Amino acid sequence: MQFVFSMRVPVSDARAAVTGRLVSRGFRLTGPRRAVLDVLLDRSEPLSVAQIHARLRDGRINLVSVYRTVHLLSDLGVVRVADASTGSQRFELSGEFTRHHHHLICQRCGRIEDLEGCLLEEALEALNRRVRRSNGFQVTDHDVRLLGVCGRCASA
Repeated sequence: MQFVFSMRVPVSDARAAVTGRLVSRGFRLTGPRRAVLDVLLDRSEPLSVAQIHARLRDGRINLVSVYRTVHLLSDLGVVRVADASTGSQRFELSGEFTRHHHHLICQRCGRIEDLEGCLLEEALEALNRRVRRSNGFQVTDHDVRLLGVCGRCASA
């Protein structure tokens, strides 16, 4: 099996792909779900539920609805936890709906930066072959988080 490290669904089609996932599983794209999805599609970094709620344009959507929506989207594989090192989980669209990337996480301020692409492609191909032979296990995805200190914190 070859790993797919490029974009699986064009970002411009992510909304349609997510909507299709919801409908195929028997869910509607309600106003709160659409609003949360809009925030995640426009995001510049993984967001906590509180941050998603704060970015909503419609102040009529309560925090509980945002939690329920994020939980549903997570259960459906639409969003994933990007990091929880700051004590609260931060979410982003899953790799199925975005470009494959890894994260640089500042251990001082908690800032998360995307590291586009995958520098581990060749090593992961070899690893997949080895674990398939020795354990009968097939690696289908991976998640890499590089921890350190961001430029802002290092210069402070």
